[in-house]
Amino acid sequence: MKVLFLTIGQIGSLKNTSVHLDIIKALKAAGHSVSVLCTLEKRLGLDTKLTEEEKVKILRLRIGNITRCSIIEKGISTIRIEGQFKRALKKYFKKDDFDLIIYNTPPITFASAIKYAKKKYGCKSYLMLKDIFPQNAVDLNVLSKTGLKGLLYKYFREKEKQLYKVSDRIGCMSEANKKYLLKNNKYISESIVEIFPNSVYSCEDKKTVGDRSDATEILKKMGIDSEKVTFIYGGNLGKPQGLDFLANGVIEAAKIWDFNFVIIGDGTEKKRIFEKLKGQKNVFAMEALPSDEYDLLCSACDVGVIALDYRFTIPNYPSRILSYMKNAKPIFAVTDKCTDLKELVESEAKCGKWCYSDDCAAFVDTLGWFVSNRDKLDEMGKNGKQYLKEHFTTDINVELLEKFVNN
Repeated sequence: MKVLFLTIGQIGSLKNTSVHLDIIKALKAAGHSVSVLCTLEKRLGLDTKLTEEEKVKILRLRIGNITRCSIIEKGISTIRIEGQFKRALKKYFKKDDFDLIIYNTPPITFASAIKYAKKKYGCKSYLMLKDIFPQNAVDLNVLSKTGLKGLLYKYFREKEKQLYKVSDRIGCMSEANKKYLLKNNKYISESIVEIFPNSVYSCEDKKTVGDRSDATEILKKMGIDSEKVTFIYGGNLGKPQGLDFLANGVIEAAKIWDFNFVIIGDGTEKKRIFEKLKGQKNVFAMEALPSDEYDLLCSACDVGVIALDYRFTIPNYPSRILSYMKNAKPIFAVTDKCTDLKELVESEAKCGKWCYSDDCAAFVDTLGWFVSNRDKLDEMGKNGKQYLKEHFTTDINVELLEKFVNN
């Protein structure tokens, strides 16, 4: 099977790990040919470059800025992506042949490029739905359905519909995600929608919190007391994460409980949130780390934190949860009420606790439960890792793609 993968994600070395890289590596390991069209934002100062790495053809296409920029710049860059990808396909992949084209949201402005690719290569198309836009922007008051912002909403909503219509199959991250999509897009046939989970390529056995020697050394180098329960929040530091609530909750919890809290990552809210937590006892704010270094730090902490803004009406399913489960960490999910993460961590995987991300008292109490029940954390972490092995590995994704193409 010859596969073309389109994404606005920045694809680094194939030796690294990420949701995108793991899919690429899994397809390659299964004997399939993979080509990738990904992006380089203008702010990086790099030009478009075509390379071949481990027999994977990768075109890194220079586009406008879509992160760490104003909403206006992001909007203009997002609109331009469709034409840029289409031109890149014509120029750099004109002699190629593909059986399948896979792509993920964001962005939603892919439709004409997908339509062009399907006609040129005679291939099937598979959308990995990772983001439901523009409704998520409406939830956070970035867009609205009326006024000037309403015009932008209608434009992007039409683009969203076009993308769904050009997709032969749509893979959703969870059941709630799938139900939301079908309920709000009646024209989509249920027969083309399935669960396509976020996943990891491999799940090696790692040391868990039961092995304190290595963890103590790692934390010691960072000035973190390993005798205390250490929480870690790693990932995007942006508006969707509801970081003001998270920061306020940590500050309030510190008045009652004795713990460490590590917040690490990058995003539009980083500077402001880091400043807010500055001087807070036992809070460690860090810049983003390479994936291997992050995994090392994650393995040394005790509890992984997931955070989402309480205003969301769409069921998000953050991929960051995979790194916690892979490292056998129990999960503290602080989210809206629409996502089915609560069911995952408390009922299905039995690997953590959940609280509503607009209830500070519940946050303090739930955090306190982890602090008071350290003897139960190891078992919860192991439950999560076992669930990951059974439900969130790329073998499942590859099998779904093969079945789709061969049917």
